Amino acid sequence: MDIPSNNSHKIENDRQDLIAFVRPIRISLVENSEGWNITISSLEPGDAMMALTKEDSFEQSTILCGAGATNWVACVDGPIELGDANAIIASISSSNSPLEAECRMHSMIASVSQGGISAHVRKYDDALALVSESFRQYASNLLNCNASSPDLGLMATLFERGDDISVRPIESEVFSTFLDVGVSSSPECAADQALIYDIHSDSWHGE
Repeated sequence: MDIPSNNSHKIENDRQDLIAFVRPIRISLVENSEGWNITISSLEPGDAMMALTKEDSFEQSTILCGAGATNWVACVDGPIELGDANAIIASISSSNSPLEAECRMHSMIASVSQGGISAHVRKYDDALALVSESFRQYASNLLNCNASSPDLGLMATLFERGDDISVRPIESEVFSTFLDVGVSSSPECAADQALIYDIHSDSWHGE
């Protein structure tokens, strides 16, 4: 029988201690007339937009951004004129559905006062890509590594029981070879789903 070394126990304990310093995640996903509105407590606007555009060519898109009481970034397909840009900027502060301002704008991500982001996207896969990025960052921060992103299909299963999910670090367990992430289908309830991140294969799967 293999006996774990003291060093492996130390690594596991060190990782477990990091849980206290990792931010919890709260995610709400709502469909609307223009696509999807998603709020994620653990992401910043710049990181979220990078997650959406990493497969895209910046040469084919126009990126607008602003700072102030709200930090925001928007992505528009193709070039835009000054008048269109001004209309988009005005819509971000005055509209609950900023994508209505420009049919070519496929995403707008803004910071929220309590922390995190509120994003408007036209495609469901883009909403799931933001969820995936939040779990990638969560695992990376907890394990002090550059974890891969979970598949979008795996992210979709998390919303089969409702539109709101949460991850509390206290419901995550770190082992020498994998990370067990408890996911709650309601912010008020204990975890009722789980995601497993396998450290050696750098892969995710459901429990």
